[in-house]
Amino acid sequence: MGTAMNRPIAAAVLGLACWCGAAAAQDAEEANKEGGTVHINAIKNPERWTYRAIAAGLDMFDAQHALAPDVPQLLFKVDARGDKAWSGEAPLARIAADDFSIPLALDGERRFAVARSQAAYDAKAELLLNRKKRDARVMPWVRTPGLPDNQRRLGDIRLDCKVTVAIAKEEAPFWAVGLVNGVLLTTDWCSWFKGFTPKGGDRSWPNQADAALVAATLRDGERSLALKVRGKSFSAPIGDTSWSNDAIVELEYAPPEVPTVVAAAPASE
Repeated sequence: MGTAMNRPIAAAVLGLACWCGAAAAQDAEEANKEGGTVHINAIKNPERWTYRAIAAGLDMFDAQHALAPDVPQLLFKVDARGDKAWSGEAPLARIAADDFSIPLALDGERRFAVARSQAAYDAKAELLLNRKKRDARVMPWVRTPGLPDNQRRLGDIRLDCKVTVAIAKEEAPFWAVGLVNGVLLTTDWCSWFKGFTPKGGDRSWPNQADAALVAATLRDGERSLALKVRGKSFSAPIGDTSWSNDAIVELEYAPPEVPTVVAAAPASE
């Protein structure tokens, strides 16, 4: 496949969970019209995940923890969509079902943990966010403690992918998972993202940085590789096993924009 096809495939993998969440929101709205019980905020079409999908992510984190052994636990982060910076008040998040609503504690960076709960699993509870899906998103956050803000460990990014895909597969219908399996010719979707391949174009896993980037470089011992950047996003060859889990992506952030100051006209005498 050429690069033109690889980009939508990567977007499809990332978007499966979001697509299913939108479908669930529409079903809930229909249930509301029919007098059914709906587990949503006053916000129309809020960002939402099923608890069972989150549990699948927690299971994958435990199963693949060796990729990032120093990461103490799986966290999630609320961020603005696209290249926008977060604005406004801190979001509120909760796990909700018919009989309970459990608020989640977010830190100053909008990160939170989700505890395991058999009751939430059995009740088919949902993670709800008081922000519209078009404005905010919730994504796994896997980061080895102690790294500078401009560094990302490749093993962390690999584990992040594994968790993201596990959540997406749980949210997606069976036919959608089968379709992606067939297109990628593997059930291990993260292994498909090998970076540049002679016959397949650029197959790299997209990652979101904290701010706009001008460059990103993957370093592993004496090796280095310039990565593609676009806005706040950089792409890494997580499926290329010749790069170790301890390889580091060094990010170069764009300088902050300086607001233009227009001099006031002198007052007339």
